[in-house]
Amino acid sequence: MLLTDQDRQTVRTQLAGITHRVTLLFFTQTFGEPETALATKQILQELVSLNERVAFEEANFVLDKERDAQYGVEQIPAVVLLRDGEDTRIRFFGAPAGYEFMSLVEAVVAAGSDDSGLTAESKALIAAHVTEPLDVKVFVTPTCPHCPRAVTLAHRMAIESTLVTAACVEATEFIELSQRYRVTGVPKTVVNGRIEILGALPEDAFVRQVVGAPPAEDAGAPPA
Repeated sequence: MLLTDQDRQTVRTQLAGITHRVTLLFFTQTFGEPETALATKQILQELVSLNERVAFEEANFVLDKERDAQYGVEQIPAVVLLRDGEDTRIRFFGAPAGYEFMSLVEAVVAAGSDDSGLTAESKALIAAHVTEPLDVKVFVTPTCPHCPRAVTLAHRMAIESTLVTAACVEATEFIELSQRYRVTGVPKTVVNGRIEILGALPEDAFVRQVVGAPPAEDAGAPPA
């Protein structure tokens, strides 16, 4: 058991309102799996035990290449969240441990609900500006208390728009990926490999930067 009785009750309460079946699709392999794969599986199975609407399914990264391609899984351990069997475009790469466990709980709540949880202003920004696929990667570490804010906002954007795919990436587990995107601090959010957002921003500022909208103070300004 990874959680205390009090923690388990807290998570049960958080999950109590979900109305859709959420499947945690876990990608691993039988031989030569990363050390963090077992920890990831234990975390997922404990979470599943706390709500009957949350299910666990395992996929073999080596043998099931079609599913790898379907969900864009290029490294393990990986977790894909499904809502009633459909892809939510929410991803976790690496063990959702430490502070990121709460990001996982928040992701399940978002996937299991009928609303993304974003403000009306954020929803309007997404509707107006997201016209092509956005790949959002949020690099984190388990010891970062500010990372869950960025992760949860990115995941909620994926729930809000079918054009957004949002992944939580554990930076120290995927060193090559972190080096590719020049991750020297967390949280760091990378959009389509180009836009870089440093730190945990308030919702409005985060959504605006992800979708490429002007800052709020400039949005209504007349042209120069």
